[in-house]
Amino acid sequence: MSVQSLALRHGKLEQPVFFAAADALPAAEFLSADEKEQAAGFQFAAKKEGFLLGRLAAKRALGALIGEPDLRRIEIRAGIYGQPLVQHPRAGAAEVTVSHSHGMAVALAYPAGYPMGIDLETVSAASAATILGEVEASPAELAWLVGAGIDEATACCVLWSAREALGKALRLGLNSPLGALALSEIRSAGQSAWLGRYQNFPRCQCLSQAKGGRVLSLALPKDVELSAQPQLPQELR
Repeated sequence: MSVQSLALRHGKLEQPVFFAAADALPAAEFLSADEKEQAAGFQFAAKKEGFLLGRLAAKRALGALIGEPDLRRIEIRAGIYGQPLVQHPRAGAAEVTVSHSHGMAVALAYPAGYPMGIDLETVSAASAATILGEVEASPAELAWLVGAGIDEATACCVLWSAREALGKALRLGLNSPLGALALSEIRSAGQSAWLGRYQNFPRCQCLSQAKGGRVLSLALPKDVELSAQPQLPQELR
């Protein structure tokens, strides 16, 4: 399924969140007039595809959260740091976080009181050496890389995507030193899944998983939990 319903739990409080993925564009229209104009301005096909798939995934997740079947009525604009800003009469405090990589996009729609960030990376497109040179790995991360039991490229993608996800949750993207977003702890959370804690942001946690040559990371408050991991599909078409 392209949209997955999850429950966000904080103490006795439970609220719905929705995860969506897209790897192909539908025949039906889903862009607003302004978004169509924006899409027409892309010079490179890959950039346009990423934009379109990202909008589709975001609108699918938001549509499920706010009960809007006509995706054209949901408009998403970019903030000063590129963060998605939702416009819809029923959006209220709804937020969305989006990521795309090499022909697939993912999004999570959630209540604004619980800031979250999502990131998707493609392992085959990543150079482990380049990532390690960029991320300024912490001692805990370096120790995990040695004993993670997975290939180096995937492990490095986990570290990179954890930073990307936190940057989005903080609504800064990567407009801060990457070393400041490092993990202080990484432990197994199931097969090809990990739970991380951030050394400079102790009130945040990260859930990461590897599947089908991709890594998906989600940053969220440490005092909440999700009813299930977002299910990263291998094929959606």
